[in-house]
Formats: sequence, structure tokens, C-alpha cells
Amino acid sequence: MSARRPPRELAAELWRLFDAGRFRDALPLLTEDFEAHWPSTRERIRGRENFIALNESYPGVSRCTVRRIEDCAGGVVTVTEISTQVGDDRVAFFAVSFFSMRDGQIAAAEEYFSENGPPPFDRSAWAERY
Repeated sequence: MSARRPPRELAAELWRLFDAGRFRDALPLLTEDFEAHWPSTRERIRGRENFIALNESYPGVSRCTVRRIEDCAGGVVTVTEISTQVGDDRVAFFAVSFFSMRDGQIAAAEEYFSENGPPPFDRSAWAERY
């Protein structure tokens, strides 16, 4: 029997495999009944196979850079910057993921996505861009 990996390691490994485009290799990190919720688009993905297939089908080549991992009750929260190249177009966004763990695997994710782009109106009098 192998030792259980800490939740932080599981989340970091999931993002590392996604960054490398090795989605299928992430299957053992997820429980069979894994469920993801994406409140921004009101989508639910049931089952680890569906979650992996959905991510595999995302157009272009994505790079995933974890900016932060924090422990929370029952799991971890990650902040990940994702940039995707589709032909000549580049799309960049952040994913804030709340991962719940069960029996040494990731059992659920609640993820919020936000565009990494210019502000919706000129706020330069109060804020600076970085």
C-alpha cells in the first residue's frame, strides 16, 4: 500500500500534468465519482472520465502556472494562471480551484475562471496595472 500524498501535492501534480498536456495521467489522482462545478458558466462535470475528456478537448495548447496553493478545510485552494495558444490567438485567464479530498484522491472541484485582460473601463486614476 502506498502512502497517501498530501492534498497540496495532489493539486500541484494535477496542474503539472495538465500543463504538460498529460491529462490521462491525472486520472488516478481523481476519485471515480469526481465532480467539478463551474459556477461562472453554471456547468457540472460528473465523473473523472468526463472531466479529463473535457480538458483534453479544450482547443489549442495550454500552459498552467500555479501561482498559489493554500490549505483549507478538507482540501486545498489553488490559483492558477492559464494561457492558451490557438493559432495566432492567445487567451489568458485565472482559475481559482477549491479541491476537496477523499481517501487520498481529489473528489471534487469548484472552479472560478476570470479573464486576464484589460479592465472594463479606465480606472487609472485609482489603480495601476502590473
